Amino acid sequence: MRRSLLFGLAMAATAVTSISWSSSAIAVSPISVQQGQQLFQRNWTPANRAISSDGLGPLFNGQSCVACHSQGGVGGGGAAEHNAHSIGIEEMQIVGGPVDTDIIKRMVSTFHPGFILSDGTVINTLAMSHHGGSPAFAQSRAAFLKQLPAEFSSHGGPVSAPEVRSATSMPVLFHNAIGKYQMSIRARLFQRNTTALFGAGAIDRVTDSEIIKVAKSQEQHPEISGRPATLRSGKIGKFGWRGNVASLMEFTDQACANEVGLETKRKPQPADPMVPGYRNSGVDISDEQIEAMADFMAALPAPVRDVPGDSKSRMQVERGEQMFASVGCAVCHLPHIGPAREIYSDLLLHDMGHELVDLNHAEPYIIRTTPATRLSMAGTERVTGTMMVGGYYGPATEINVDQTTVSGRLDSGRGGAVRAESGRIDDLPQLPNNRAYYGRSQSIAARPGGVAMRGLHFVAPSVPKERLLLVDLAYDEKNFSSSTSKDLYGLVMNAKIERKSTVRQTVYNRIHFEPTKFNQEWRTPPLWGVRDSAPYMHDGRAQTLLESIAMHGGESAGTRDRFLQLPLSDRHAILAFLNTLAAPPNAPQMAF
Repeated sequence: MRRSLLFGLAMAATAVTSISWSSSAIAVSPISVQQGQQLFQRNWTPANRAISSDGLGPLFNGQSCVACHSQGGVGGGGAAEHNAHSIGIEEMQIVGGPVDTDIIKRMVSTFHPGFILSDGTVINTLAMSHHGGSPAFAQSRAAFLKQLPAEFSSHGGPVSAPEVRSATSMPVLFHNAIGKYQMSIRARLFQRNTTALFGAGAIDRVTDSEIIKVAKSQEQHPEISGRPATLRSGKIGKFGWRGNVASLMEFTDQACANEVGLETKRKPQPADPMVPGYRNSGVDISDEQIEAMADFMAALPAPVRDVPGDSKSRMQVERGEQMFASVGCAVCHLPHIGPAREIYSDLLLHDMGHELVDLNHAEPYIIRTTPATRLSMAGTERVTGTMMVGGYYGPATEINVDQTTVSGRLDSGRGGAVRAESGRIDDLPQLPNNRAYYGRSQSIAARPGGVAMRGLHFVAPSVPKERLLLVDLAYDEKNFSSSTSKDLYGLVMNAKIERKSTVRQTVYNRIHFEPTKFNQEWRTPPLWGVRDSAPYMHDGRAQTLLESIAMHGGESAGTRDRFLQLPLSDRHAILAFLNTLAAPPNAPQMAF
């Protein structure tokens, strides 16, 4: 499938704040790397409010970066017990009367107030930090986890890969009634396993053009078709399980805020929804400190090949590498990409099947934009676009009700008169209109003086849908006057009749998305160092490499099946090859 990287007005409308730091390709001083390592291993504590900073937290997943990144040395991956958590609403229904945004907020807040942002936006995914917060927040966290048939560690995550599977497989059902309204919610726990940072500097230096080249090479493949993780800023993401972060510097910036609760100049610390009035009086970590930490991570050595010395084992490994390529594994787990040698990843997003769904979805891929205008006479209308709400683990879905009051008349046609630069758009939504972002909601019925819904049925989206962005709004008032003569009872009178009408012109930018299953798409994880980074998959549900291969689905189902159909000796050879991909022996170690 051909994909365009020209975003035009869409990127201007959805652009996010950029960070203008230098690339890690530029040499840095050893002093900066040393300072970065000290900050990476530092146990942060709540600070004195007098110095305009609250330090650690109040919500956090770890007291330091190394608390989670420690396997194989400082900067490695983490066990399942350090998994980050989020809650996702899969389906929600509200019945009992007319539903508006205020009703949704009131009802959803009884499930957890964290689903309502400070600006009033209602979303369907909520990051749930392991530690800190008010007693009420801690109680809500414990109450949610108590409903899951899994054992959790003191660090916050499940104690093992089997417990990960138990925690994610069980839905959490919530019911509540307030007055005449009844609400039913089906939610689920989603998890993210800590990734290793070894070789991160080489990944940071991979160019967008190198990633695009790999994507184009897969377009003609009968089974595999990865896509770049193109962000709303127009950049291509390379970090994170869904490639939702473009650079190592931005990754550091976000991790400081979201995992350790250190507010930066760009990223606010997670807020405790039970204490809505609290505000940090300043930033907790400076740009110089963030840059030093990124310098340290960029300087971490890349993983190595640990090839056995005896000839028999070495021959088995060589045969395993050949079989790895022959069954199709190397199509996605590409040995090299740009400066990242023996990375075994294409850094692209792939549909991995329904069993690996996570509602913190990948960024939808914009394939084109279509400017259009619409005219209406003497009417009031509201056409809303669907806004992606940024989240650390992936964008959230906005649960929204839009009410529209219509007076006068609108011009005829299903979507009104529409003029477009690249063809006619005749399928704009009818007015009045109601939408839940990417989801489905019950249609509304017109009422005198306005509209009202009798209920709301939200279902989390499985694919992105085209969206409208309101770019500009202009009112053009045109006055029409004429003169006429009338003979009244023999008297000739000149009468001036003045007519006035208001024409409203709305300018749109219609965004066309590629219909990818963005809840099931994951960045191909680099396999370098995989021997020392168990458990596997995005949430650590696989304890062994064999389990992780068997859990592949979607685009990789054919490759998985070819592997499972190999003779036992060939499967052992592939696993022997994978076990040569080790953490770097010169990685910095913790000092005890």
